[in-house]
Amino acid sequence: MFNRNQTGELVVKPRQSPRTKIAVASVIALVVVLGAGGIYNYGLDTAGFQRLIASKKEGALRDQIAQLQKEKEELQGAVARAERSLQMDQTAYQELDQALKVSAKEIVKLREELNFYRNIISPANKKSGLRIQSLNIEPMKDKFHYRYKLVLIQALKHDRTIRGRASFEVSGLQAGKDTILKFPSASEKSLEVNFRYFQDVEGQIDLPKNFEPKQIKVLVTTQGGQAQTVEQVYTWPQA
Repeated sequence: MFNRNQTGELVVKPRQSPRTKIAVASVIALVVVLGAGGIYNYGLDTAGFQRLIASKKEGALRDQIAQLQKEKEELQGAVARAERSLQMDQTAYQELDQALKVSAKEIVKLREELNFYRNIISPANKKSGLRIQSLNIEPMKDKFHYRYKLVLIQALKHDRTIRGRASFEVSGLQAGKDTILKFPSASEKSLEVNFRYFQDVEGQIDLPKNFEPKQIKVLVTTQGGQAQTVEQVYTWPQA
């Protein structure tokens, strides 16, 4: 029936009512909700703080960008003004340089004209008579055809008219040999000279293709009671 060696114990466990269980569950749920809400609010506060910091940084960067843009525009304006000033200076320099070159050419021309008339009216050596003032030779379309301008004057005294003829002797190499060519040739019209103060004699000299000119001699022979021949040698201009 009963074992004497075994002790019988009766365990009494309190039985919770459904209401108690519901209350405990409600408390736990409330704690969980409150904890989640706190975490959520903390997250919102943290996120808001971070957004505030980011907004401040963004504003600072925008201000910095605006300042840099302003400085960029100011520098661009300064560069544009400097370029305009440089262009104006260059234009002014070019105009001044051109004006100086023109003035220099005019001065040279005026000096030549002054020297020209001085040689006619009052030459430095005080010698009167026929003179070869100058000879200018310029190439035309190639190195075999040349245009010349010979200027003759009568210095100091102008009481008589000089009449005569002018001619040229061009010396050089033809086929490797020393050669002298005369212009105008015997078959060509002579160059008439007829003046009291000065005369320009202009024309053309045509050279053979195998001829290399070195020098040109100008000869002017006058007619009348005081006939004379005046000579002047010039180096042939380099093409």
